This record gives sequence, C-alpha cells and structure tokens, in this order.
Amino acid sequence: MSAPNLPAGAPELVAAIEAALAARPEERILRLSHEGQSLVVKRASDQTRAPWVTWIAARIAGSLSPQPLPRQSLALSDQGGLIRIEARRLRSLHAAGVKVPRVLAEGAGWLALEAVGDTLEHARTDRPRQEWDDLLLRAMDDLAAFHRAGHWHGGSQVKNLMLWQGEIYRIDFEEDIGEHLPLAVAQTLDLVLLVNSCLLLDDRGEAAWQAMGEALLERYFAAHPAADIRRCLQRAMLWLRAITFLARPWRHKRGRSLRRVFLLRRCLERVLA
Repeated sequence: MSAPNLPAGAPELVAAIEAALAARPEERILRLSHEGQSLVVKRASDQTRAPWVTWIAARIAGSLSPQPLPRQSLALSDQGGLIRIEARRLRSLHAAGVKVPRVLAEGAGWLALEAVGDTLEHARTDRPRQEWDDLLLRAMDDLAAFHRAGHWHGGSQVKNLMLWQGEIYRIDFEEDIGEHLPLAVAQTLDLVLLVNSCLLLDDRGEAAWQAMGEALLERYFAAHPAADIRRCLQRAMLWLRAITFLARPWRHKRGRSLRRVFLLRRCLERVLA
C-alpha cells in the first residue's frame, strides 16, 4: 500500500486527476475520462455538523444503543479523514462482493472512483410510474440483502443508489457511525434513511406515498425479518413522535423535508402495529 502522503494509482492517471483538480478548484465532484475510463473524483471538504444537530443525533443514538458513540463520528470532522474512511470502506465492501465503485486512485484530499451510472433519483425522470415504483421496491430488496450479509451503509438515501448496467450500486461511504454502534442500530438507520428519502418524490399525493412507504417497509421485513431492527424502530418511534409533535405548527411551512417526517411516522406506525 502507498505511503499515506503519496497518491495511489497509475502515475499518468494521478497526474491527470491532479491537473483537473487544479484547473477546477471550485468543484468538489469532478467527472473525468481517462484513456476510455469514466471516473468520478471527490475532493475532501469540511462537512462538520452544527453542534445542535450533533447533540440531537447523540441523544437518539444513545436511546437506541447501549454503546457510547464517539462525538467525532456524529460531528463528521476533518477534511481528509472522511475521504480516507470512504476509501477504506469501499475497498472492503468491493472485496466482499458488494456492488460499489472501484477505487482507482487516491491522493491527499481526493479520491477517484469508477463512474457507475446515474442515481435512482435521476432514473425516475424517464420512466413510467409503475416502473419507477418497481425500481424503489427493488432498491428495498437490495438493502435487505445487503443487511442480511452483515453490512451497513450509513448513507442509504435514494440519491446514493446508482443504476449501472441494470444493477444497483451504492456510493457515499464517508460516515463511520456504524463502526461504533451495534449492527442492528446502524441497519435501522439505513432503513429509515432509505424509506424517508423515497417519500414525496413526485406529485401523486401523500395518501399514495404513505401506501408506498408501507409497501417498502413490508417488503424489507418480508426479505429480512429482523426482530432486533423492529425493536430499534419501536424505540425510535418515541423520538419521531416527539419531533412531529413539536413540529406541528410548521408542518405545511417547511417544505417537503418536514412533510416526509410526518409521513414516515404514519408509515412506521402502521407497519409496526
């Protein structure tokens, strides 16, 4: 393995990447082509969370897990550290046979990955609704299989699922929170993130989206009937009910994100009942 301060990868590729980074300093994500290989280059950035967000996340994580969670894992942290975490996790998952992009090169503050198509979010723009719904259900099947194999994602939102050559690939592995939590808790967070991110992606109405959210949850538990994840969701409902109670005055004033939280609560209550 290369020394930590030296770029890893073919010298010609590394030189081309560093030239592109120097020429486009304002871009964090660069799409490049090198000798017929399409690749994505991620530049490190400061993603430190606000202290109040970290505090709330710590309380929720603490209610779900008996294990203490290091504060720096919730806050995110230094610029280069997140890139190194992602490179390590991608290599490990790729070696385990998980569909993730290959790491092509790595340098000080950047990571180059093979390009793996477009996001599932983008795929909905040119598909009929039934085909799009089937794709979401397929994404849930994929998450259940991923969890059955003993893995966790940490960023399982639909924006981090890619469709490439007819297969679903996972991207964005900068979080290390799952390394400090029981596996069931990390997987519960994956499940909640995916369902929440699927809601209200088009204008079919909240009732229809609630039915879709319930179908996604039922699909997951049919493929992965994990009692420990159900228990984690039951405990998480205490927080979700508290958050939605306090947020009621702003429900229709804060856009889609808050409406999703109310919808998520209804979906979970119906499926867990």
